[in-house]
Amino acid sequence: MTPFAVIAAGFVLTLAAMLAVEIAARRRTGPRPRPMGEALHAALLHPITRWLTLAGWLWLGFHFLAR
Repeated sequence: MTPFAVIAAGFVLTLAAMLAVEIAARRRTGPRPRPMGEALHAALLHPITRWLTLAGWLWLGFHFLAR
């Protein structure tokens, strides 16, 4: 496999995992995790996680817009 294929597969797996967690959070029965919006809101309450989130967005944007 080429490095591009490995990176693309990693992004696809990450997106699939995020979608699975979001669907599990929206179930009506049983214990469930927080939906993505609530988790992001809780993370952005702290300055360190706010900076880490910004750095993650910058890294992701650079890798998608660099080509």
